[in-house]
Amino acid sequence: MVASGTGQPVRPHLEFSLANADFITGRLAVGGDLSPNFKVARRQLEELLAAGITHIADLREEWSDEPLVKTWAPGISYLHYRVADAGQVIDGTWFSGLADWVDAALADPRAKVLVHCHMGVNRAPSAVLALLLDSGMGLRQALDAIRSARPIAVIDYAGSALEWHLARTGADPGARRNARRMLARWRKANHLDAGEVIRAIRDTENPGNRWFVRLGPDDPGALAGILAADGDVAVGLSVEESPEELSQLDEVLFLTAAGLVGRALVVGPIQPAEPHSLLLPVLVTDMFPAVPIVLPAAVADWLAGAGPNPRLLTEDEYRVLTYA
Repeated sequence: MVASGTGQPVRPHLEFSLANADFITGRLAVGGDLSPNFKVARRQLEELLAAGITHIADLREEWSDEPLVKTWAPGISYLHYRVADAGQVIDGTWFSGLADWVDAALADPRAKVLVHCHMGVNRAPSAVLALLLDSGMGLRQALDAIRSARPIAVIDYAGSALEWHLARTGADPGARRNARRMLARWRKANHLDAGEVIRAIRDTENPGNRWFVRLGPDDPGALAGILAADGDVAVGLSVEESPEELSQLDEVLFLTAAGLVGRALVVGPIQPAEPHSLLLPVLVTDMFPAVPIVLPAAVADWLAGAGPNPRLLTEDEYRVLTYA
């Protein structure tokens, strides 16, 4: 049984202006992941802390924000509790494990829990439905509370959450039939098209950035050696500045005077390092013999040493490179 601190629904949309989250009750919030932009992600974490969030359950199978949380908000207890978002039936043991963790968290009267997935549309709202049912809230009240607080919540796995709750409480056949009918009626009366919701969210997302990183003469060989020995591997690249635009999974193109020599993905925010330098964590995905390319004048000047690493490519510059 989830601790009674899940409580009654509260008025939504009062606590967060930047973080992708909404309180369903005074101590339980539902939402999506941190922004891929590191500057925004840090501000979102600060807002979550200011609202009293002490525990985060991240339900994504595909990614985790745990390194960022451990770096910028180490006081938050973080659970990476993976589940796919493939329209499958979610096994009841998965809900039990989450409910036990939330129950233990909320045993502390000062605790507040955020349950999130990627967009906060299906997995997290469905998990929160299970938690609310386990706290004693009625099915219709719980569904209304989630949709009221988070209007984009489709709650696609509500059926799995309900079946888990019915089994957990030992509901008799009549009660099971009534609950399933109630869920079906609620879905019909409150239908949201999941595809339209997801497309609308994606339309607001900014595409990833592309960066040039200028390498020294010995760097390509060193990176190629690491890649050959260990496969895709994260390394820290020495850079001169920490741009505000830098985001998770941005593409990095390695350049030398001889041409393009490799690619990587940004996998973390720039970190200070000794002595007096900065390190950019990247996942090196490809290193190859230099490919000569015709560079726009501004990029050529930067490569010659006229600007700091890394350098953000403009769309026009990228188009020139693509069609060169």
